[in-house]
Amino acid sequence: MTDYLGLSWRDVGAGLAAGGSALLAAVLVNLWNFVQTFRARRFDSAMLAEYRRGSEIFFLGVIVTPVVALIVATVVWRVMMPDEPDPRYGAVAGVVSAVGSLFIFAALIGFMFSLSQISTGGLAGALSEFVFLTALIAVFGGIITLPVIAPIGAIVGYGYEWHLIRR
Repeated sequence: MTDYLGLSWRDVGAGLAAGGSALLAAVLVNLWNFVQTFRARRFDSAMLAEYRRGSEIFFLGVIVTPVVALIVATVVWRVMMPDEPDPRYGAVAGVVSAVGSLFIFAALIGFMFSLSQISTGGLAGALSEFVFLTALIAVFGGIITLPVIAPIGAIVGYGYEWHLIRR
């Protein structure tokens, strides 16, 4: 499959490393949200049920984000990385992969929530809902998660390229 797509094992390995780091970032963000939800209020069963009712996006993020990051990082490594491993380029590619994964994830969530408008027959409403939700999630999700995912992406990209040099 790698020969057919023109990918190298280096590209796929970077995608796997990015998928693992995206899983780590998604778990850290979810843990942070969980702690912040209960920090201001008491921890009881009613609060736990309320938190669970409104957190589908967070749980979806833990499942979908690593897959999106794997694909985005593989493409980024294929397109923008030089032939020789370089940790500095790896750090930049890691940040680009993390930010790209954030925007692709926002578009997927916007698409999923706009499907309800398509089923009712309103294509213009579905398009406007898609654009609005994607922009809303990308902007506010970026504000919340970029301080977490950008350093993780940079560290993983740098470490992956450094490992390739040392090998």
